[in-house]
Amino acid sequence: MSKDCRPIMERLCEALDEDVSSPICQELQAHLDACPDCSLQVDTIKRTVEIYRSLPIENVPEEVEERLLVRLNLPCSGKESGERT
Repeated sequence: MSKDCRPIMERLCEALDEDVSSPICQELQAHLDACPDCSLQVDTIKRTVEIYRSLPIENVPEEVEERLLVRLNLPCSGKESGERT
């Protein structure tokens, strides 16, 4: 697993309540290594989050941000602190 992929795998495994070294996470990594479709999906999600985080907060309506965070199963952002999650 490359160092760029490790944070993604950690997030996926955390969502599954698993350790990165657990059998299910190892199986997930093996599948992603062998499946271009799933790998593309993970890459697309990663890029979407990167783009979202690069946007100025004031340009994203609060209700849109909340829907996006719910859809991506991410914690609520810290709008009051001026940072994205």
